[in-house]
Amino acid sequence: MGRTTGWTVFLCSLFVAAAVSLAGECSCWDDRERHEVEGFSEIEGAVVLSFKDAVSCAPLAGADVRLSFPDKERSLRTGAKGYIVMPEEVVESMDEGTIGVTLSKEGYIPFKTFLPVEAGTIRHRRFLVSRKLPLSSVRFVLQWDEKPKDLDLHLIKDTTLHISYRHMRSIPDLARLDRDDMDGLGPETLTLDRIDKDASYRLFVHNYSGESSLAGSRVSVYANGKLDRVVTLPETAGRQADVLVIEGGTLR
Repeated sequence: MGRTTGWTVFLCSLFVAAAVSLAGECSCWDDRERHEVEGFSEIEGAVVLSFKDAVSCAPLAGADVRLSFPDKERSLRTGAKGYIVMPEEVVESMDEGTIGVTLSKEGYIPFKTFLPVEAGTIRHRRFLVSRKLPLSSVRFVLQWDEKPKDLDLHLIKDTTLHISYRHMRSIPDLARLDRDDMDGLGPETLTLDRIDKDASYRLFVHNYSGESSLAGSRVSVYANGKLDRVVTLPETAGRQADVLVIEGGTLR
């Protein structure tokens, strides 16, 4: 849990350009991008959605995105920054409802989600998509808001394995912590290369920084070659919340 230095910021730009993760040091969305997605875009009368790689945080440029509104559909393609831009009046005119979002890009698992529109605005505008995985692998991608600053994913297998930022970060050909962002938004990305059907696993989230709540944080689960589910964490009194268990090779 270190602090990001100016030198690290420079290195991060190089690693992202090369689509390589410098886990635990680089912000997935830097200050400029946060401003573009959340701030300046609304002043300019547009709603920006941002799509990035769940491990490297490289922008997903050239991805095909289909937006499904209650009365129509619109097809768009992400630009160099991995953004798509919608006129703000399109969202405001809905007031309430949902917008369906599907993304496809060669080499990536198809992504699909539904965006709630509340009072003419969209809360979640940043999305992380996983590259295709072997069918034996499972990937967990944790996202959250600006606060808490630092959430951590933990994966425990019986009493023999504990993958997290402070325990074993990587075991070759078994499991690894791909990314550990520490300044809000996420992601925290963890990959299980293969499941031992004779073992039990437990995945949970810990609020490391302690401020704010876990409520509303989301864990996308990529399994069996698809986005299997998205688990939204409920309000909890403590600093820890269970996400799922794996028993007999089945996610529950």
